Amino acid sequence: MRDFIAGANFSGRSAALMTRLRERLSFFVGPYAEGALSGLSSTVADEIAIYSAPAPVRAEFAPLDFAAFAARKPPTLSGGEQVLLALHCFSRSDYSGIGIDTALEQLDPVNRDMALAYLSGGDFSAALIDNRLDDPPGWTTQGCTGEAAFACDLPAATGALKPCKAPAIAIDNLSFAYPGGAEIFRNASITLAPGAWRLIGSNGAGKTTLFRLLAGVLAPASGTIALDGARYAPWREGNRIFALAAQNPDHQWCGATLREDMSRRRAALARHSQIAVPDEAALAALAALLGVPSLDQHLYELPLVARKRLCWLWPLSGALPWIMLDEPTIGQDRAMRAALGRTIDRLAALGHGVVFITHDDEFAGTVAHRTVRLAGQAISVS
Repeated sequence: MRDFIAGANFSGRSAALMTRLRERLSFFVGPYAEGALSGLSSTVADEIAIYSAPAPVRAEFAPLDFAAFAARKPPTLSGGEQVLLALHCFSRSDYSGIGIDTALEQLDPVNRDMALAYLSGGDFSAALIDNRLDDPPGWTTQGCTGEAAFACDLPAATGALKPCKAPAIAIDNLSFAYPGGAEIFRNASITLAPGAWRLIGSNGAGKTTLFRLLAGVLAPASGTIALDGARYAPWREGNRIFALAAQNPDHQWCGATLREDMSRRRAALARHSQIAVPDEAALAALAALLGVPSLDQHLYELPLVARKRLCWLWPLSGALPWIMLDEPTIGQDRAMRAALGRTIDRLAALGHGVVFITHDDEFAGTVAHRTVRLAGQAISVS
């Protein structure tokens, strides 16, 4: 049985998927695959062993050489690699079915095609939600038409933004590796002028890692970053340039409610005298346009799609000149993806720098941008 569940955001697709999963013993991979992993293992090898049945029950899904990842900690894998690991664990398990809620949207084209081919065959049931598909061959489609919620008005959200002069970013001889893993970058260099840039590369190439280095979440083994020629080390001095919307929004909250999160972020940015920090009223008005009208809203009680949109709050506030959007279209329906593409164009036209990661070529085609390719531990303009 192959069930494809279609519909717009907030139409009831996820509830329909969960109903199917309750009808049979099923493995679930949500929008962020770390939730499908056990949380009990310290290495990838241990994670695979936890799910492995005593004897194989189906063909193995192994698009990656997981032996090479054996010593890595699962949280250090990229989002796409975590999806592939979750699918591999399912293939080694004795679960009779699998449900996937938009997780395949994180995969590069090669791995995505392999995953869809695997899910479309085999002696197991599968249910799928994916915003980039319409009636996939061989699947039975159920349409959901529930009422929309958390209305998001991106044109209004960016309507009051003022022109900006973002600095040029120069990365020189950057090297980085995760403990227990191969080098991600080796003496990588590139210069990015203001405007829109798309990072491309296979799952695990280092796209999210580059964002974390630029934001100061990670420190490079060697190399430098400069802004308009002035040395910049956010891992030591703090980030004062980049507004990051993380791939998983739950990785970036610093409070249980929107008010707590906003207050702490405003206090952190206020330490940098050159940043014009928006006041609470302006941010509250912006949050309402992004679909969350109450500052007392508990962030983790929001649906994932709404949390994803809310993490655009600081990138769209105008407080910081460079904006980093990590897989912003995950979980977003076609109408919202189109609106987001127009928003990136507007930000770039105002003088911001925007760097975005997406495996959605259709979405990227709606944005005027240049491309940065990550491959072979190097970074290049293509």
